[in-house]
Amino acid sequence: MKCTNIARASVLFGFFNTTFFACGFVEVVCGFLLLCDSQRILLSRLLASPEGDLDQPPFYYLALGLLAAGLVVCATAALGCWATYLPGYLILTLYFLIVLTLLLCECASGVLVALWPRCLGLQSSRGGAVGALQSYYALPDYEHFTAAVDLAQTELGCCGMTSARNYDMSVWQLRRLGPRGMSVPLTCCVQYENSASYLNPTPVNQSRCQEIQPNPQFRYLPGCLDRLDEWYQDQYLIFMLGLFVVAVFKLGILLSTVFSCIRLRKRRQDIRSFVTKSLDNKRNENIYESKMNSMHEEPITAKYIQPNNFYSPRVRNPRIFQNKPNEVV
Repeated sequence: MKCTNIARASVLFGFFNTTFFACGFVEVVCGFLLLCDSQRILLSRLLASPEGDLDQPPFYYLALGLLAAGLVVCATAALGCWATYLPGYLILTLYFLIVLTLLLCECASGVLVALWPRCLGLQSSRGGAVGALQSYYALPDYEHFTAAVDLAQTELGCCGMTSARNYDMSVWQLRRLGPRGMSVPLTCCVQYENSASYLNPTPVNQSRCQEIQPNPQFRYLPGCLDRLDEWYQDQYLIFMLGLFVVAVFKLGILLSTVFSCIRLRKRRQDIRSFVTKSLDNKRNENIYESKMNSMHEEPITAKYIQPNNFYSPRVRNPRIFQNKPNEVV
């Protein structure tokens, strides 16, 4: 029964450790793919205030975090495979602490991602999202923010933060940073599906797009703030689902590590009991009996040899015994 429990614990620990390594590899792949997705990273620029201290969009740091976390998970899984064949508790304890730290870091990152738009997003800038658009769009030092707004208006099919009227009092309109006669940027205009671009937009009808009374066939009417929030919720759902799956496996790894420590303790107790029993048997063993047993491999048997008839007293002394016996034994 003990051997069965130990074997089950070993198989369970190996399964979770292998799956843990696979999760780390998947995290590395996801981080690499996110790092290569330039449009998604650029669009995440709108999740941070342009007045902030971030040099890169938030998803850029998220991609680097996924790469680093995946490499750490793979290294930890390799450490766990090594720890299963070691007799001590030191490596298992280190393995347990690393997995626990990774689990706590993932929980903290989930909370940070949930609170990010409200604490560090566009709403935290002066004047909110509308104020950020009116103050920083098309300014020379905020090219990335301008490109992110153009990308959002092209990909999400929107114009402005709440509506196209956000550009009426913007720096872009007051300083005439755009072409003359334009009330909204060209990315607010409906483009051909095959040639839609935020860098070089080609509207279906540019003059109809710039009319005072907007037409939904030529200009996007809804604001980008709600659609940007929906886009972020989709990304947040994917991220939290991945965190949940990895957290479940990490909890399984923590439990299997505890079972491994219990298994190691039972193994040590069994070894100690076996050693003590063998020492007691050696102390109580008779030395002479052990030597005799080693000398005589076969059991000792008593043999009786009957004497020859010649040595019988009646045959040898006929004078003493006048009559001969019927049978000489």
